[in-house]
Amino acid sequence: MDIGRTNKRVTFCRFEEKLNPLSQTEQELKEIKTVWASVEPLRGREYQEAQRIRPELTYKITTRYHKEVTPDMLIKFKDRYFNIISVINIREKNEMLEIVCTEKIIRK
Repeated sequence: MDIGRTNKRVTFCRFEEKLNPLSQTEQELKEIKTVWASVEPLRGREYQEAQRIRPELTYKITTRYHKEVTPDMLIKFKDRYFNIISVINIREKNEMLEIVCTEKIIRK
């Protein structure tokens, strides 16, 4: 991996539970870590959901190894969020992570 290609700032986020003033549990999106990464689109597709066509884009995000990154996190890139599908430790060397994720585009 050419480390010079990691020229985008991405933030790993996770939903955490917290109590509101009424003592009810709420989900809050908390930023965990901001890192340098490369963001590359892999493919796009459309599927039908509830009689509406929904586009879906798949991305590959590559970054240095971070042991706290898990598939239950979200990735924030600019003003967009990505759902993590898989986290791959490249060659199991704890040097680089390849993250496959999807971004859902909502048409209005």
